[in-house]
Amino acid sequence: MLNIIKWRTIIDQCKVDGSVGIRIAKIAGDANFSTYITEIDPGKSVNPHYHENGEEHYHIIKGNGQIYLKDVTTLQETTTDVSAGSSFVVAENVLHKLTNTGNETLILMFSCPVQHLETDRYFL
Repeated sequence: MLNIIKWRTIIDQCKVDGSVGIRIAKIAGDANFSTYITEIDPGKSVNPHYHENGEEHYHIIKGNGQIYLKDVTTLQETTTDVSAGSSFVVAENVLHKLTNTGNETLILMFSCPVQHLETDRYFL
């Protein structure tokens, strides 16, 4: 059966997740792996954090940004520009911070285990 998700309505009604500084709306999935949608306002960032178990898949729907990554075990760092149509995977134990570098709202979908939003989220 087809389940149409009105993600614009869902995200407009959800509260800000204070630990990462953005509104996160679940649009599909289960406890093992779910998909979420969020927005980042111009000049704002997702607070840097990492997860010990499981990957996070990102898909930029609209806007421009910059993803900062730092492996917490090797301390290797990288920064990459991303834009609408970009997708990337953040591995476990990699600190990540996505910043909106554009003049419009950055909209992205991401998928990960539910525990990434509950118990498996670490800040430096």
